Amino acid sequence: TDRQYRTCIIHTPSIHIVSVPTMIANTAARSVTRIGSRRAMSESAGPKMHKAKDAWKTINATRPVDPHPHNVFHPPYSKGASAAGILTVLSLGYGTMFYGMAHQQKKQGYWK
Repeated sequence: TDRQYRTCIIHTPSIHIVSVPTMIANTAARSVTRIGSRRAMSESAGPKMHKAKDAWKTINATRPVDPHPHNVFHPPYSKGASAAGILTVLSLGYGTMFYGMAHQQKKQGYWK
């Protein structure tokens, strides 16, 4: 029968009845349009290349010499402070995960 090949798409304020073959054709047309609208890479131009890599020695030679590189972390490191920081991070991470698991177990009635 004709009813099994029709579907109802509701748009406000009116109702449009569209057949299944029409919907498939519209979807295919949208897909082809979407694929065709992508910017294809030109074979003659190719991707933009960074030009500085060829002149890197010249660029580096014109820079002033930096006597102090200003690293983020400056040694010497305190072993006690480093150990305390690592233990704090690990215990906080484990503690929050364990608390979340214990909370769920109690909430769901597995633990009393």
